[in-house]
Parts: sequence; C-alpha cells; structure tokens
Amino acid sequence: MKTRLIRVSIIIVTLLILATMALSFQNINIEGRFLPTLQRGSENVLGLKLGLDLEGGAHLVYQADYGTTIYIKTTTAVKPEVVAQLIEQSKAEIIEVLSNEENTEFYIKTVNLSEDIKAAVMNIKEQGLLINTEIELDMKDVPKPTEAQMTGAVDTVLRRVNLYGTDEPIVQQYGDDRILVQLPGIGGSRTTFSFKEPQDLEISQLDTFISTLFVRSRPSIELSSPNTYLLKSASLTQEMVDGLQTALEDKYGELASIQSIGGVEGAKKLIGKTALLEFKERTCTDLSCLEYSDSDIGLTGDDLAEAYASTNSQTGEWGVNIRFNDTGSEIFSNLTQRIVGNNGKRIAIILDGEELIAPISRAWIRDGRSEITGNFSRIEAQTISIQLDSGRLPIPLNLIQESSVDALLGEESLQRSLLAGIVGLSLVLVFMIAYYRVGGIVAGLALIFYTLLVLALFKIIPITLTLPHIGGLILSIGLAVDSNILIFERMKEEIRLGRTVTSAIEVGFNRAWPAIRDGNVSTLITCGVLLFFGNRLGGGLINGFALSLLIGVAVSMFTAVIVSHNLLQILAALGLSSKKFLFTPEKIRKANS
Repeated sequence: MKTRLIRVSIIIVTLLILATMALSFQNINIEGRFLPTLQRGSENVLGLKLGLDLEGGAHLVYQADYGTTIYIKTTTAVKPEVVAQLIEQSKAEIIEVLSNEENTEFYIKTVNLSEDIKAAVMNIKEQGLLINTEIELDMKDVPKPTEAQMTGAVDTVLRRVNLYGTDEPIVQQYGDDRILVQLPGIGGSRTTFSFKEPQDLEISQLDTFISTLFVRSRPSIELSSPNTYLLKSASLTQEMVDGLQTALEDKYGELASIQSIGGVEGAKKLIGKTALLEFKERTCTDLSCLEYSDSDIGLTGDDLAEAYASTNSQTGEWGVNIRFNDTGSEIFSNLTQRIVGNNGKRIAIILDGEELIAPISRAWIRDGRSEITGNFSRIEAQTISIQLDSGRLPIPLNLIQESSVDALLGEESLQRSLLAGIVGLSLVLVFMIAYYRVGGIVAGLALIFYTLLVLALFKIIPITLTLPHIGGLILSIGLAVDSNILIFERMKEEIRLGRTVTSAIEVGFNRAWPAIRDGNVSTLITCGVLLFFGNRLGGGLINGFALSLLIGVAVSMFTAVIVSHNLLQILAALGLSSKKFLFTPEKIRKANS
C-alpha cells in the first residue's frame, strides 16, 4: 500500500513539475540528437497560441470563380425591364448583373450554360423588344470546380499563408465552392524602418514612443537587424505609416528607409493570385522598359522546384534563392548562356501578367540554382520567395467577404472568459470546501493540477485557443468537479454507516468509479462524433469545442481517480482518518458491534 502510494505520488509530482515548466517558459525549443524536435510557444500569455476571436486578425471568405460570363453590347440604350425579361426567359441562375451608365454594355454571370442566355437574347430580339440596335455577344464558360480542384486550392492557400508567417491559420473548404481563411494575429501592416544615422536606441524606449502614437493599435517593435526595426500592428494603415515616418524623423532624425507591407492586405494579394508564373527574356536595357522577346522560352512556374529567402554569407544582404527541376535547369542554362554579358539584357519574372523582378544574369548558370540580389529588405525577399514558391491556384478565387477582429476586442473577450471561469471555479470550490470539508480542499488541489496539465497539453500539442476551446475547457472543469462529488458522496455514505475514513475512501472510490467511467466515456464518444462530422461539415467552432472537451474529460478522469484518490490516502496516512468530522458535516452512526 505504502509503496504504491509513493510511486503514484512521484508520478503526480513529476507531471506537476513538467506542466509548470512548460507554462513557465514563453517558448519551448528542444532539439537533440536523440530527442524529437519540439518548438512551441507564442508571444501571448503562458506562450499559448490564441485564435482569431481572442487575438484579433482577419476573416476572409473566397468564392471559386466559375460559371458563364456573358458580355452583351448594344448600339443603343436598353431598358432595364428588357434585361429583366431576358433573365426571366433564360431561366438562368444569375450570379451577377452589371451595366454601364448608358445601359449599352451588360455583364451577366450565371451558372447555366451560355447557350441558355444566347437563345434568350435571340428570342427577345425576334419579339421586337430590342429594336434598331445591333447586338454583340461574347461568352466565356468556366465549369464548376471539382472536389479535387477545391482540395488543391485549399492546400495552395494554406501553403501561402504558412509561408507568409501567420501563426496557426485556419484554411478550410466552406460548402462546395468557397474557402474560409482565418488569420489570427495578422494585422494592417508590418513596417521596417532604419535611420540614416545609426541610433543608440533601446527597444523599450522606441516602443514607449510609438505606443503613444498608436494607442488603439498597440503595435509591437523588435530589432530585425542592426539599425533596422520591425513594427507589427493589428491595424496600421498607410496614413498611419506616413504619420509614423514624420514623428520618427522629428524625434530621432532622418530615416534611411521605411517600408510597409500590409498584413491583411499582403496576405490577400498572395491568396488571391492565380500565380501564373512565367520567365521571359527582356529585350531592352532601360529599367522602365517592359519589352520582351516574342519567342516562348518554355520556362514557367511548373519548372521551379523551390524558392526561399536567405542572407548572403559574405555580404549579409537579403536575396531570393531559386532552384529549377531538371527540365527547367536545362532551359535556364541555355537562357543565361545566351544573355550573359549581352548589353544588360534581363530575365524577367512575370507573375499574373505583371513583372515581379528582372535580374541580370552575371554568369552562365548550368546547375539550375541561382541567387537573386537587389538590395532587398528581409520582408521584400520573403514576399518575393512566397510568390514564387507558393504554387499556382488550380482555380481562380474571388474575395467575397472580409471582416476583421480588433486585437482589443479579442483581449476583452479573453479577459471576460477568464474572469467568468475564475469566478465560477471559486464559487464551486467554496461550496465544495463548506460541504465536503477536507474532500473539498482535495478537490481544489486536484482542479489546480488539472488546469495546469490541460493548459500544458494545449501548449505542447499545440492547440490554438478560441472561445469555443475555452467553453469546452470550462465545461470539462465542471465534469471534473462532478466526478469528485460522486466520489465524496459515496465516501460520506460509507462514513455515516460507521466505516473508518481509510475504508470509506477505498469503498467510495470503488462505488463511484462505474458512474464516473460510464459518464466520461459517453462524453468522449460524443466528442469523437462532433470531431468526425465537424471536419466534414467545415465546423471549426464545433471542432474547437469538441477537442478541448475531449482533452479536458480525459485529464479529469485521471485527476479524479488518481490525483484525488492519492491525496485522500496521503491525508488518511498522516493521521486525519481519526477525525471523521473533517470529511462530512453530517452526524455519524456508530458502527455495529
């Protein structure tokens, strides 16, 4: 008995120490030859990752761009009622109808086949509704995306936002043709700036000054490189960036550079790009000239194996490294051989019809590996590498819904949730101690252990906390209390019957265990069902609630059956078993002789 008590106590204390250590450090980085790599943490409280509703960020919904697009051009104005009749007769499921101010050009988008609209237009023409006008039709059919295309689009978007550096983004299919994107913590901009003359500034000093400029956006600042600072904010607009430049120069001196890339705006640009990547030979030397060779060199984004940003080991400058596959390497070798040293001709990299960069080839590159330099900042190099490496979307996407959650609103939600949890838990513990006395104290200690262990698991797994996660956590705390109540009630019954405290502990646990087991197992099954269907129905809120409840219930079974049991046995062994009144406020029957 004593040996088992000591062993269990050692396990409990070890878990308590590990959980406390996991939560004590903001970030956990474990790497070793014989150890798995573990990198967990964030800038938030206890290093926990917070979701969109708690940390703030962007909520985006994209629609697959498909259907039949009809362009109707007439030589004279067309009455709106004629267009309405056209739509009615076509029996088409209309997505959008737009026209110019003169009502001579119409843009009609429908999911029906183009022939439906075409036949309706001709029918209206024959009925004499379009008199003395010439009709010009231009139709374009884009089929509805397949499930495989939607899956590929989700994977590509997720890869792009991951490369962008967003913590725990949520990207999932929403219905048959929509994609939901949630970007926690991403804001209006990430701004880098450097002073013309190096400044001996403490980060705290600069942070205090900038915080006075932007009270509501609450930006954070860090030193990204010597004399270069990185400012992150949840809601920094271009106007605010301009104001920042003026304030910094008035306070500390002239800036050498200031560059801002929008957090939300930048992510939207990356997500929304179809990423048709082409490599062309630019035939003119003037930097403002955009003339290219008519001949197709046959090099596209499909030939690009990878692209990544890095610093040059000798100069320390940021650059973009690219590597082609075997086919691309051969084409790239021939291209660089042809233009190297040829009057400044460049290799233009074209993204969706727009020139991204146009580097000069300074040498014949035979192995398909190259580094593109050009006085890039870290953010510029990373952005270009993402654009090159993220891949092409299998279907075009249109942004149809955009909303943002202010970081202050998320912080307020978190504070209220924590306050509600603390108040509720405190009231429960007060009742438990008043009614179950020593048992209530044991329950309180077990719940503290439970909370530390669950939060440590959330951090190590890791789980991005949202309000549904917190709801599931609070519910699991209630279930943990319920398990302790079942145990203590059975103990009270045995003590009232005249058993010793030590005997009542064992019998009470044995009697309570079937009810605890059945209740918790049924809850775990329910959580499994919610997770299964939540994944298939795109229910991120359902998944968050079910996952935190599942973890909480599993840990509560351990704390109720092992931790509470062990604590009671220790107290009994310390001599409290003779003081039955400490375990129940009710009268105790004398044992039968």
